[in-house]
Amino acid sequence: MNIKEILINLKNKQISVEEAYAQLKNLPYEDLGFAKIDHHRSMRKGFPEVIYCQGKTPGQIAKIAKKLAKKKQNVLATRADKKAFLAVKKSLKKAKYHEEARIVSLKRKQSLEHRTQNTGIISIVTAGTSDIAVAEEASVTAEFLGHKVNKFYDVGVAGLHRLLKNIKEIAQADVLIVVAGMEGALPSVIGGIIDKPIIAVPTSVGYGSNFKGLSALLTMMNSCAPGVSVVNIDNGFGAAVMAHTILTTNYQRPNTNKDIILQIETNIDDMSPKLYSQAIKKIMKAGALDVYITPILMKKNRQAINLVVLCKPEDRDHILEAIFDQTTTLGVRIQTIAREKLAKKIVKVKTKYGKARVKLGYLGNKLKTVAPEYEDYKRMAQKHSIPLKLSCDEILRTFEP
Repeated sequence: MNIKEILINLKNKQISVEEAYAQLKNLPYEDLGFAKIDHHRSMRKGFPEVIYCQGKTPGQIAKIAKKLAKKKQNVLATRADKKAFLAVKKSLKKAKYHEEARIVSLKRKQSLEHRTQNTGIISIVTAGTSDIAVAEEASVTAEFLGHKVNKFYDVGVAGLHRLLKNIKEIAQADVLIVVAGMEGALPSVIGGIIDKPIIAVPTSVGYGSNFKGLSALLTMMNSCAPGVSVVNIDNGFGAAVMAHTILTTNYQRPNTNKDIILQIETNIDDMSPKLYSQAIKKIMKAGALDVYITPILMKKNRQAINLVVLCKPEDRDHILEAIFDQTTTLGVRIQTIAREKLAKKIVKVKTKYGKARVKLGYLGNKLKTVAPEYEDYKRMAQKHSIPLKLSCDEILRTFEP
């Protein structure tokens, strides 16, 4: 089944939004001959396909980057030299080159799709200055993925006082990436005194018997400190992605009710304010979920309003007809909005002033909000000649969860 067929089935309500999303997760890829670009990787992983530049020509790298950007994806290219960057820069003017990390990046949107940015802190620690290039690859990648990064460089075991002086700040992170060459002992040392996940990165820094990072790799893999995992030699990118996975897996999304609504808006500068109230009433009657007006100042200092209407997609045509009937606008802007809501329940309470409805908002099984119905406590206040606040407070006092 192709994307068009999935969308047709969704439109005809033969499948649900969740079913359509599940089917789209595996589609599509774009075949360039020399590469097959996985455009929907961000749907499955939370970030787009990353370009590994080593072994590719500058032209190939630039073409892949351009295709990703065309799909409004973020672009990250690792192990990139300046030739690769200049090739990308020709078509993607806002691309950046992180020279020490050897990374080309282009940030077009938030990387943590379907998640908040409050996903924890990553501390990146190096044994020596020579390990910084690998650490910077990890740092740029982690920040690209939306995480806050704290760096602590050149605090290796040859001078433990440097490490101990910074250990409190290092320990404030939720995940640590520890980068070391030579004998690779630093992750074990930190793993023995900090209770956070540690991702050890061996580097190829060292003399002959270092065997281009093999000695550090074996030391880290044989660490007696618990909670230490190891990635491949010089793999700063892999360490950052693993940290990202740990943090985003641990983050529990709120158990909210989700739906899709339309936001229809327009700016109006030639309509009498006396007509606003009637326009809102008619638009609400046409099926709007909400209507509100905000004063704005347009070009040439013209006073105007911004009219915003929220509605269900199926009520779109009725809402548009009401807007064009009741206002002077010549056109509107429409965008689809993903909405998350608390599960709502309405109960009735009996107070000394009469009965009233109370709206309850639940997050999972937990009661989060209690809101008396405005029309009810307004009616009670008018009937008994009491302040609105008093009637509202009486409802809240009487209510028992």
